Amino acid sequence: MIDTSLYDTDTVLNVLRVENLDKDRFVGKSHFMGSPRVFGGQVLGQSLYAASTTVDGRPPHSMHAMFLLPGDLHLPIVYLVERVRDGGTFSTRRVVATQEGRRLFVMSASFQAPEDGLSHQKSSGENRDPDTMPSSLESWKQRGEAQGIAYYPVPVDFRGYPDGDIFNAGVSVPHKRVWMRAPRKIDDDYRIHQALFAYVSDYGLLSTCLQPHGYKVGDPRLQLASLDHSIWFHRPFRMDDWLLFVMDSPNASGGRGLTLGHVYNRLGEMVATMAQEGMIRVRETR
Repeated sequence: MIDTSLYDTDTVLNVLRVENLDKDRFVGKSHFMGSPRVFGGQVLGQSLYAASTTVDGRPPHSMHAMFLLPGDLHLPIVYLVERVRDGGTFSTRRVVATQEGRRLFVMSASFQAPEDGLSHQKSSGENRDPDTMPSSLESWKQRGEAQGIAYYPVPVDFRGYPDGDIFNAGVSVPHKRVWMRAPRKIDDDYRIHQALFAYVSDYGLLSTCLQPHGYKVGDPRLQLASLDHSIWFHRPFRMDDWLLFVMDSPNASGGRGLTLGHVYNRLGEMVATMAQEGMIRVRETR
């Protein structure tokens, strides 16, 4: 039986469905998930959902975002969508997210009418059955309780290699394999599945950069922030089916780290690719 206290799926889905104030202007509320600032994945998902509502019959195939300023959890976020172009097959949108006139985030997205074409992909490699793997969530909750740290629910289950924890500590190669899936069925609107994907794509990427250096997310010596984030959608998928996130960090230097990720369904089909660069600074300790 699913422990519903571990999840906030309904809350996150409601947050991602931003309100349409008038043509091409939307407003979103923020959701506290443990961070003192607005979670970057929330802004990614909300901006993609807003842009998608201005395009008929063309799902997004790519989005490219820049994080400019941290967001205030207590203020609404206004999303202004610019209809850059609607061509015969492709549409382009630009989204600017603001709070009280301050630009927090900018995003460009491209949409394409479905069509057939050449097909090939990089293999996902050998995979374990996610149904036989331990969930991260119960261990996160138990670990937090032992350390006096509150557990904050998440919208999807995480089952990572080797022991189920996507935020593994210790020194290891900058590589991570994590299965993710919503704990219940979600309606058939592709916009909400892609918005939720954008939300959860902000989990695990930056932490992959830390693995060769023995740091983990939450270390008080670290100053971490997402700088930019890109997603390419290759094939249809559902967030209520298992998806395998395979993440690698090819480089960290100059106070920044880069992680690339490929995402596969249970059939081994690549459904998306993502990339994120983040600021990684190590403070001096005294």
